[in-house]
Amino acid sequence: MKTEPLFFPMISTALLLAGCGGHHEAPEIEPLPPVSVETVTVEAHDVPVFEEVVGTVRPRKEAQVAAKVTGRVLEMTAVPGLEVAQGEVMAKLEVGELEAALRRAEATLAQADRELDRYRKLRQTGAATEAEFEQIESQRRIAMATVEETRTMVENATVTAPFDGTVTRKFLEPGDLASPGRPLFAMEDSSLLRLEINVAESLAGGLSIGDAFRVEVAGAGADLEAAVSEIAPSADVGSRTFSVKLDLPENDQLRAGQFGRAYLPRGQRQALTVPETAVVSRGQMDYVFVVEDGAVRLRIVRTGGSQEGDIEILAGLDGGEAIVPAPPAELRDGQPIQEG
Repeated sequence: MKTEPLFFPMISTALLLAGCGGHHEAPEIEPLPPVSVETVTVEAHDVPVFEEVVGTVRPRKEAQVAAKVTGRVLEMTAVPGLEVAQGEVMAKLEVGELEAALRRAEATLAQADRELDRYRKLRQTGAATEAEFEQIESQRRIAMATVEETRTMVENATVTAPFDGTVTRKFLEPGDLASPGRPLFAMEDSSLLRLEINVAESLAGGLSIGDAFRVEVAGAGADLEAAVSEIAPSADVGSRTFSVKLDLPENDQLRAGQFGRAYLPRGQRQALTVPETAVVSRGQMDYVFVVEDGAVRLRIVRTGGSQEGDIEILAGLDGGEAIVPAPPAELRDGQPIQEG
């Protein structure tokens, strides 16, 4: 058996070692140029504390429309969603008995008028006494009152809208029997809305009629100011809360039934805030450029709510630190600065 020479691998290894023996220097990184920026010092200050109370938007004016007399429904001209004006006809009832009673009352009145004329002549000739004339006159007044009462009842067979508004629900159909106290329709005036909330005892004591608060109606995308118009004088036994109603300003986006929030003040607290322009968002993280040793450093922060152009910093900053309130797009972490 013949043995192969081993010098070829040895030569390859030597060449490899010779190639690795050379010295290569890493490329130099050019320093970032200084940039002129404005800085502000973050200081803790008092901010108002608000209690968020949820509620429902409801119309200030709503009603259930019912007939004032008993009768079968002949016609219903109003339907849900229809806008009606005050006095507009919504339904008509069948009141044949009342109409007959009106005709009978009118006939009685006509007879009383004739009888009164006859006794007036008899009194002038002395054939009737003053007492007899007064009795006939009294009977005529009773007949007149009966006519007016019956005519009003017949007119009430036509159901009209009590105010300008929108029909929201229909309870009866033609052919159903309507009666006083049994609603035919529900309607509301959607141009006048309010937010109804239930306020805890600890907050209700500080509220007064006319107080204005910030209100948010998310479904309408509306951020408004509402004024307290009603405060219940006693608390609900079950929830220990007071019913409070806040009048909302006119807004085309508002609708009855929407969900809303009222922010009621409850004192102040210390907080760190920075301009909203100082916060740089990258992905799901928020950063602020903080000045350290003549350069800016990106620092992760946790933000809270914002108001009037400022945003609260919940974590990541301490009072007394300098930040860049409006960092330019080209500003980089670690870049030296010249304060402007």
